[in-house]
Amino acid sequence: MNPAELPLRDIHLPDPVGWWPPAPGWWVVAALLLFLVFIVIRLWRRRLALRRSPAYIARRELTNLQSAWREHGDAHRLAREVSVWLRRVGMSMRTRQQAASLTGARWWQYLDELAGETVFGADGGRLISDAPYRASADVDAQRLMALCERWLERLGKTTQAGPS
Repeated sequence: MNPAELPLRDIHLPDPVGWWPPAPGWWVVAALLLFLVFIVIRLWRRRLALRRSPAYIARRELTNLQSAWREHGDAHRLAREVSVWLRRVGMSMRTRQQAASLTGARWWQYLDELAGETVFGADGGRLISDAPYRASADVDAQRLMALCERWLERLGKTTQAGPS
């Protein structure tokens, strides 16, 4: 047989592979990426909400007060600043009308109620009520800071558990 007479055609290449629809593996990768983006956004929003919570802000401000006190060492100034800090935190935890007008024993009882435990009590209550008005030598700054730390720790636990 004569090769020129054979019914052969030239090599025919297939059509190029299209990009759509993707292979099943790409669908799995896309689903995993969407799930990962969802998780990251959720964690980011939770962290943002935590950073805006009153307990987190109060913790940051108390840390700033402590570092400022280490620098200046003035116990009377610390007592005034802690008094303002406690008032701000107390008013942010409930309505302003509930906290703004309280003084003396009613004020530190209100703070103990917020913490769900007696932190300031009669002795510590006098310390926060009277300290801003005492002479600087009479203020026990270490005890004041320890009470504030304990109160803030208890406050954080009660706000995580929900409103009382």
